[in-house]
Amino acid sequence: MNNGSTPGPVLASPAGQVQGGWLDLQEILRGLLYQGEAAVSPLPRLKGIEEKALDLLLRDPEAGLFILFQALADVTLGYCATHALLTGVVCELTAHKLGLPDSTKRVLFRAALTMNIGMARAQDNLARQSSTLNEAQRKLIQEHPKISLEILQNIGVTDEDQLDHVRWHHDPEASSGMVGNLESRRILCVADIFVAKMAARKTRLAMSPLGAAKSIFLDAPAETAKLGSAMAAAVGFYPPGTYVQLLNGEKAVSVARGLRANSPHVLSIVNAGGMPLSHYLYRDTSSPQFAIRAPLNAEKIKVGVSLAKVLQARTDRGV
Repeated sequence: MNNGSTPGPVLASPAGQVQGGWLDLQEILRGLLYQGEAAVSPLPRLKGIEEKALDLLLRDPEAGLFILFQALADVTLGYCATHALLTGVVCELTAHKLGLPDSTKRVLFRAALTMNIGMARAQDNLARQSSTLNEAQRKLIQEHPKISLEILQNIGVTDEDQLDHVRWHHDPEASSGMVGNLESRRILCVADIFVAKMAARKTRLAMSPLGAAKSIFLDAPAETAKLGSAMAAAVGFYPPGTYVQLLNGEKAVSVARGLRANSPHVLSIVNAGGMPLSHYLYRDTSSPQFAIRAPLNAEKIKVGVSLAKVLQARTDRGV
């Protein structure tokens, strides 16, 4: 599937200028995370990725969610960078929903991009691993926030707020953390877990966004439940790029968030008889006839989805 990448070479100058779409950003970020302290001009490049991503998100948030959720199901693209970008987008949309200041949103996005730089290659390997974690891998997962902090300090990151979020993104309640960052650290932690649960592994199926949200927020403390409600409202129960089964038996892909979290705009891509549709059919999920029966894992969809057709259908319907 063409998920928004531009043809030809990916462009990212040492000065930080980035050209292309979401998958170009993903490729540039993956290389930078892999390189870590060996990266050339990492701070301008990270700034360029951040600025381009936020520009793309502002121009078309539905396309951004669609492309990144589609990419999340494709481990061949490299999980670490997709996870980072999607977590950043989820943080951005949630923080906006909560009315947090722009300065907090920027810190969250930067922290999301860099929080796993201490285990980027291992993160990609784990996404493809069919065996259970070994002791060394468990140790790396436990220690990578501190490793990431040290790498960022070594490449010149001096923003104490960003460093605080990276250091404590697995333990937002840590007493050693900066007091003023507690709410935003919680957002980063929850978004990190939310995205991870929706990513498939060789050892387990991916959770649907609705299932991931329920698993995180069921019986959660009030603070986490509040964040969960905002996150669900921000991205929807069936975010763009994820799949659903309709009451009429069709399988559809969500292409844009609706007025309510449980009623996205969708396109049917497989008919009730299980046959792929060459012409996608728009369905109004707020209508009883086309209501959503259940979310579907990407692994259950055996047909490719054309981004060009999705964008055209959205233009035709004005969504």
